[in-house]
Amino acid sequence: MRLIRNVMMCSLLGVSLLLAGCNSFRISEEEVNQEVTKQLEQQAKSHIELTLDGNALDLDLLVTDAVIDFTERDGGLVLVDLTSDLTGTLAAFGQTFTLTTNVSPSFESGLRIEEDRLYLVAPKITKIEVEGSSFSDKMLRSTLGGLHDDFEKALVEYFDKHPVYVLNHSAFEKAAAGMVKDIIIHEDAVELAVF
Repeated sequence: MRLIRNVMMCSLLGVSLLLAGCNSFRISEEEVNQEVTKQLEQQAKSHIELTLDGNALDLDLLVTDAVIDFTERDGGLVLVDLTSDLTGTLAAFGQTFTLTTNVSPSFESGLRIEEDRLYLVAPKITKIEVEGSSFSDKMLRSTLGGLHDDFEKALVEYFDKHPVYVLNHSAFEKAAAGMVKDIIIHEDAVELAVF
C-alpha cells in the first residue's frame, strides 16, 4: 500500500513539474537557518569532541547557535558561523588546566543530499575565535592554531551525522527528495534540480 502511494506521489509530482515547466525548486537560507535552530533546540547535546594525540587536550564543544549563509563565491559555498560553549582540559607546563569558555568557529563547506537530508561536506575552517582573556584562554588560542586539521576532522564527523535540512516540510519536498539530481548554491538560497 505504501509503495503504491509513493509511486503515485512521484508520478503526480513528475506530471506536475512537467506541466509547470519546473525542473527545480529552492530552499531559502532563512528556511535552513530555522531548521538548524529547531534541531539545536531539540538536541540539547549537539557536541563536537576534540582530543589531541597524547591526551594533552580533551575538549567538548556544545553547539548553541549556528548561522548559515549561502554564497555563489567559488562555485557555491555554505558559510557557517557556530557559537559554542567549550569545556575540557588542557595539559601544558606539567599541569592540567580546566577550561570553560566560548568558542566561535567559522567555516565554509559544500552541500550534499542523501535520501531526504542535506548535509555539509568537507568543512574548512576559516576562523576560530576564543572569548576571554585568562591565561588558559590565551593558551587555548595558541593550541587551537596547531589543531586546525584535527578540528576540521571533528567538524566533518559531526556534520556527517547531523543534517542541516530535511526535505519533509511539504508533500512536494518529500516527493521531490528522491529525484534531486543536482544542488546549485545561489546567494541566499539553494536550488535543487530534479530530473
